[in-house]
Amino acid sequence: MTASKPDTGHELDILGAESDCSYLPGQQSLMHYRVALSLRADRYESLLARGWRRFGRTMFRPVCRMCSECRSLRVDIAAFRPSKSQRRIARRNEAVRLTIQPPTMTSEHLDLYNSYHADMHERRGWAFNEIDEEQYHESFVDGRWPFAREFQYRLDGRLVGLGLVDMTGSVMSSIYFIHAPDVREMGIGTASVMREVEAGREAGHRWLYMGYYIRDCGSMNYKNRYRPYQLLQDYVADDETPVWESPDEPS
Repeated sequence: MTASKPDTGHELDILGAESDCSYLPGQQSLMHYRVALSLRADRYESLLARGWRRFGRTMFRPVCRMCSECRSLRVDIAAFRPSKSQRRIARRNEAVRLTIQPPTMTSEHLDLYNSYHADMHERRGWAFNEIDEEQYHESFVDGRWPFAREFQYRLDGRLVGLGLVDMTGSVMSSIYFIHAPDVREMGIGTASVMREVEAGREAGHRWLYMGYYIRDCGSMNYKNRYRPYQLLQDYVADDETPVWESPDEPS
């Protein structure tokens, strides 16, 4: 790995090593990372608009040499209207209570994360390594950014879903969502996106960034069901203007 300080002086620039893609068989993945020593909300909004994602202090985006299937997707919060099936799922999850707060870490968090990933390992063949306190803190708590939020979903008092979401002055970024395997049939993942949109609408936010849409990956191709949405045309440099496009048809 090679590292250098960008002009801002607040981020460490790192180019990762090429590896097998975890989303598309036969493809190679190459990631560009930036480790934030500090991160203002306006700077973060600029990075989101250029396709960057955040875990803890680390921002990242793909720079794959032979593939461009990862497309950054953002939902128009004010214009979003749920489909008929999404409305049914929202009604199905009405008893689930939502609390929004800064990110925390408890045994509940670790148990939920590990049970979710163990289930995905069994159902979809995801690699599974049990997370510990240090790893969870590094991925979801470290930095303690003032815009970082945790969406806790509880059913009869039990933590059944957890969303990590950033909320700056004008936009949101949906970082990660996990849920208890036994509530999967409720469609709680779909319901969580609608709860995020609702929270963003109440706060007057413009966009909900949902990460990377990959058309041929079952774990990543659901994101174009939340409409209207835009896709980032190219991953541009900090001093270039990002171009977002609104597809006429489903991608």
